[in-house]
Amino acid sequence: MPAPPSALPSALPTLPLAAAGSALRQDEAHRLTIAQSHARSAALGVRPGAAPEHTPLPAADLAIARERNRRLFDHAAPVMEMLYEHVVHSQSMVVLTDAAGVVIHSIGDDSFLQRAARVALQPGALWSEAAKGTNAIGTALVEEAPVLVHAHEHYVRANHFLTCTAAPILDARGQVLGVLDCSGEHRSYHPHTMALVKMSARMVENAWLADDPRHVLRLHLHPRAELIGSLMEGIVAVAADGRIAGANRAALELLRLTGPALRRHTLGSLFGLTLGQLADHFRSPLATPLGLHTAQAAAEAPAPLFAVARFNARGWAQGLAEPAEPAAAPPQVTAPVQSLDALTSAAVREALAQAGGNVTQAARLLGISRSTLYRKLRDTPGA
Repeated sequence: MPAPPSALPSALPTLPLAAAGSALRQDEAHRLTIAQSHARSAALGVRPGAAPEHTPLPAADLAIARERNRRLFDHAAPVMEMLYEHVVHSQSMVVLTDAAGVVIHSIGDDSFLQRAARVALQPGALWSEAAKGTNAIGTALVEEAPVLVHAHEHYVRANHFLTCTAAPILDARGQVLGVLDCSGEHRSYHPHTMALVKMSARMVENAWLADDPRHVLRLHLHPRAELIGSLMEGIVAVAADGRIAGANRAALELLRLTGPALRRHTLGSLFGLTLGQLADHFRSPLATPLGLHTAQAAAEAPAPLFAVARFNARGWAQGLAEPAEPAAAPPQVTAPVQSLDALTSAAVREALAQAGGNVTQAARLLGISRSTLYRKLRDTPGA
């Protein structure tokens, strides 16, 4: 079995020097996260040896929580199924919680689910630090970062048989939507679980961002054009007025900006472009990715970010799909709206006049049969 985090130092001599140093820093950061969480748990009055409270939310309250997070569930459920396929038969389960730490959905091995029920990993359970002490879900909510809590690192001793890896799911503005967690029997610990959970959380975040109707444009970015569309791509959301509305975590890393700093930009101040210029470039379905520079990127590295722009229906409806040309003023309607019978009568009279009274030719002009025209002549007043 791969070594859990607490055992990492003993494995370091076999690693290259740079990798060993990185692992040491990661292990130290992990220990600090656990120590700070234990301190918070104690301050919150959580007792390590007490029988944990596992009473789930009442059914009505759980139904409300699920309905409130319906969009999150819709995006997360298929990703959870994919994640579970990678941990199946490992005495594990995949859990989705809301931003308060309430479990709203879980899937897993039947045998482990029965044991997990004793620690309330079923829907309706609350896994905040205030309720359960140090645990991956609650600690990830506090840290707003992926967290592993292994075996005895759980504050409550009843949870020591677990190993749990959780990652928060963030919206485009960096607000926590919920947590994706993979929990299992502590002997099933695998270091790859963290990468799988982080990847899965990013998939949900990207789907959430792409589904937001408030953004008229999404810029999909990467230094390598062929990686646009992959999980490594950055996504920047742009509002109708050109302001940067938000971004996924990959975009923040690529642009070397924090969320608040990025949202102070417009499309023009960040990339020197307008919505119309992007629309012109990407009007053709065969348009190639566009090379972009930011002010800081131009100073630090000559290589551009490549971008593909995707407008939603609202973006195209605002005139971005057509070249910027002055729109003709709509004609002023001064006459009263006519009835259908009056319009029909006028069309029949016009056709007959053009055909010189020839009913057959008039019917051809109107695109109807002679019998239909005779019927309209009979039924339509004034024709």
